[in-house]
Amino acid sequence: MLKLFSKNKQSAGLVGLSVADDRVLIAQVLRDNSRGSGAPLLEKCSRQNLESSSQAREVITALVDSMELGGANCNYVLSPRDYNLYMIEAPAVEDSELRSAIRWKIKDLLDMPVEDAAIDIFPVPDDAFRGRAKMLYVVATPKTRVEAIIDLVGRADLKLQSIDVPELAIRNITQQFLDDTNGLAFIDLRKTGSTMNLSRNGELYLTRKINTQLDADVMSSRDWETQRDRLVLEVQRSLDYYESQMAQDPISQLVMAPRASDSHEMAASLSEVMSIPVSVLDISEKIDIAEDIDRDVKRSCMVAIGAALRNDKAVAA
Repeated sequence: MLKLFSKNKQSAGLVGLSVADDRVLIAQVLRDNSRGSGAPLLEKCSRQNLESSSQAREVITALVDSMELGGANCNYVLSPRDYNLYMIEAPAVEDSELRSAIRWKIKDLLDMPVEDAAIDIFPVPDDAFRGRAKMLYVVATPKTRVEAIIDLVGRADLKLQSIDVPELAIRNITQQFLDDTNGLAFIDLRKTGSTMNLSRNGELYLTRKINTQLDADVMSSRDWETQRDRLVLEVQRSLDYYESQMAQDPISQLVMAPRASDSHEMAASLSEVMSIPVSVLDISEKIDIAEDIDRDVKRSCMVAIGAALRNDKAVAA
């Protein structure tokens, strides 16, 4: 979302950093993998729980120091509560006028004065909504939040290269690890809300928040089938929208991000009631992973790993 470049020599790899009220996630990915496999290397990864959000600065600084990440480039991932995401029709203006036109267009959607918002965009592929107007995704976050992130990351001795949203961090995961040539649905199921991305050929067509909340032990609860049906209904609505409104061929596979304990059982249960197969992502197939990274840490750090896999060079205005 935000690009900042330093004139100093860059440290190896990219650090992904995600901060919420209750935890800090951090991961380092090296693209120049000396192991000779040609795959990226997940060199370091850690999750640290927080008793309160006020601990974040101290914890991040300690992690950067203990993991020897000082001076590394960093892609920071916003917490869902830090931003709003909108899909809007692209204004019919010259590129030089696009951002000001977007500000005017979304000002009534914001929960803050438009002059207080940091705004960036990423495109919906050109072949979506065939025969209709071109659409864009717009990210809006308070400028004060961006300023706080710049200060937080800088004080931790990291170089802030970019700020992303979870939807794009998840897209990085699917680009690296999954074949979406014929379309792919990827879903990250969390207790506090879930994200679903629909992509094809590495491009993000549709991203949606899934409101069904799934606790870690949801499959052993009495109302699992009710919650499962609610989840499937939300997923199916997104699949239908992708086909009918975005004029795309049907999605043929749904992949889940791994959960704490019930991943394969949940995938099997969802497959029973869905028209497409459901499987669980295993990132170890296409990325090298340092031997000392715990399996559960790797699983819980998925968003930070996705942030560390960011690989584009574009500069946002």
